[in-house]
Amino acid sequence: MKTVALISGGKDSCFNMMCCVAEGHEIVALANLRPEKDENEELDSYMFQTVGHTAIDLYAEAMGLPLYVQTITGTSLATDKDYRPQDGDEVEDLYKLLQAVKDDMVIEAVSVGAILSDYQRVRVENVCGRLGLVVLSFLWRRDQEELLQEMISCGVKAKIIKVAAMGLTPQKHLGLELSEIFPHMLDMKSKYGLNVCGEGGEYETFVFDCPLFQQRISIDQTEEVIHSDDAFAPVGYLKLKSCSLLPKLAPKVDKSQQEQMRSLPLLNSDKYIEKLNFNQPPPEQQANVGDSEVPSPTKAGGGDSELPRVFMCVPDVQLDGSEPPVFKSNDNTFQVSGVRAIVGKDVDLKAATLSAMNNLKDCLISHSLSMEDIVSFSLYVGDMSKYADINSVYSSFYEINPPVRVCVEANLPRNVALQLDCQGCIKTGAEAEGGQRSHDDEKVLHVQAMSHWAPANIGPYSQARMIDGKLYMAGIVPLVPATLQPVEGGITIQSRLALTHVQSVMSAIAPTCQLNCCPIVTCYITRPEYIEVCHQQWDWALKELRSSAANDQFSNKASGVSPCLQCVQVSALPKASLVEWHVFAWPNLQDNEIHEVRQAKHCENHSIQATAQHCSENPSLFSCHITLDVTNFEGLKRTEKICLPNQMVNLFCQVWRQCFPSQKDSNAGAMPLVKIFFCPTIYDYSLLHKYFTKAVSETCSSHAVPEPVISLIPVSGLESRKQILAWCQ
Repeated sequence: MKTVALISGGKDSCFNMMCCVAEGHEIVALANLRPEKDENEELDSYMFQTVGHTAIDLYAEAMGLPLYVQTITGTSLATDKDYRPQDGDEVEDLYKLLQAVKDDMVIEAVSVGAILSDYQRVRVENVCGRLGLVVLSFLWRRDQEELLQEMISCGVKAKIIKVAAMGLTPQKHLGLELSEIFPHMLDMKSKYGLNVCGEGGEYETFVFDCPLFQQRISIDQTEEVIHSDDAFAPVGYLKLKSCSLLPKLAPKVDKSQQEQMRSLPLLNSDKYIEKLNFNQPPPEQQANVGDSEVPSPTKAGGGDSELPRVFMCVPDVQLDGSEPPVFKSNDNTFQVSGVRAIVGKDVDLKAATLSAMNNLKDCLISHSLSMEDIVSFSLYVGDMSKYADINSVYSSFYEINPPVRVCVEANLPRNVALQLDCQGCIKTGAEAEGGQRSHDDEKVLHVQAMSHWAPANIGPYSQARMIDGKLYMAGIVPLVPATLQPVEGGITIQSRLALTHVQSVMSAIAPTCQLNCCPIVTCYITRPEYIEVCHQQWDWALKELRSSAANDQFSNKASGVSPCLQCVQVSALPKASLVEWHVFAWPNLQDNEIHEVRQAKHCENHSIQATAQHCSENPSLFSCHITLDVTNFEGLKRTEKICLPNQMVNLFCQVWRQCFPSQKDSNAGAMPLVKIFFCPTIYDYSLLHKYFTKAVSETCSSHAVPEPVISLIPVSGLESRKQILAWCQ
């Protein structure tokens, strides 16, 4: 993409340009924000480095690129964790700068050197989103020790021009080069916890040479300015009074600029995959998991059936879209299901989607709630090729920080274009009056930049939201973060990469959260033969977690949660991925005891297995996984088919009562939304909907158990061809 680079003169913005070029992007211009002429060189800005700006013109000349400049007239006004445009804020100066560049030349992306600052990332993403530009932030959440060493090894030459932290003094450290300050910063990290790359403002730099420069900058004269003579953490900077350009004696090369950058020891998308140390399955397994193989009915996966009926032929559901959504609330949460977009002769997809979303919105309003109260969405579409059309309508309901979302193609009835369910949190008291959630522990992770960290969102959703001790996650597909394309190589590498992304996202929003904090895990796959591989990869990930010497949190949590893994075969996933992992987690388990309850029912022609996990100290933490396997399809009588949903609900009620034995406990427990995945082998959609509606109403009432909200999802297969129902809660 044609890219404008935001530069401050420092090492981070410079090195990110090199990473952009290595990924095939073209730097076409530079952009800089600076103080007004009569202002001090160093502004007290939350967003921008201004020290060293007097030499930025030479920086552009050294690269042979046009430079666009904007004076900083605003200040830091909108300082909340989320940003909404505000007149007079310095972020709007960035908007004016990039708008001017876009008006003058063709640009598609913006290079940004942010490493760890969510404050800066959120604001740059906001500006770029308004301008229709992609953010390229390849340093985001990189290990700082590794990153600084990489910069030095790749030939980034920079001097320290500001210090502002304990352990750094103007007299001793100003003017040092990166290679000279590196050992000292490692020592300061050990002693005081300083950021090795200076991401916390410990120091700032000015680059005088790098592999992208056609000429090098000579810093001829400086003036030391002491900004604060604090005894423990003095602040001082170098004023660059005189600089000049010098020719570079670079040997002629036949390589393109991209090839030159990729020959350097910097992290690129190829090395990113190599770094994760993926191992291919043994040769005898590879034949069974190839990308081009056509699934066979003799395989053990859930996509085939012992019944003669062709399960992919799902009849129209006997609903016209006017049925109200199912809504229930308990504790401070709510759940909604039964929202469908019904298409027909006179109703196209976008109109049906808009109608469905408005039905949901009206349902929430009737309960004094809003779309902003939704935390997690599950979106099931009938045709994944219509993903963009659905997103165009869906996105109009959210401005910033949309809910997390999982999206898969399900075997929906022919007249149902999409089906969705959701969960949310209810505002109370002052937060309800204010119109916005303000829970103390609420965090949102909504990263829209391309990086080497984890995939940016490819739709209107956040990657993760943590609220009231629960971590809600989006579905994660195996995209290479720098390209947002699925990794090549088959199901093994895709499964492992997606799991790596899951852990990266979890760690970013809840540093102590691990895969073993997930009570239930759903793995969506597109072929039945992938099931065994995904189980192997999940087991491998947990094993790696246990054996990692660097992980000192695991020992406290190893016996806490026993994740239940449910594989679900669907017909298509976003970006034509082979696998999508979806988890939710309980991050704060250090001081809580998790109890596990197991129940089973074995009959002549079928068996039901149930596992529930709950926290006695926090009744809102409850999860249940129930599977129903038919051992003899031919012997299954019609009366049994009718009774199966009731038996499943009955077993659920038994485990709920074991978890919450008293009526007081039962009423205090939070009832999460239930997803019931089913293969349309012995049930069609309408029939199963009827059976479960009746079973939940009657059975829960007789056991004095709160009724859960149930969402029925018809899919291509489950864990095996014998498994026909899976209850995931």
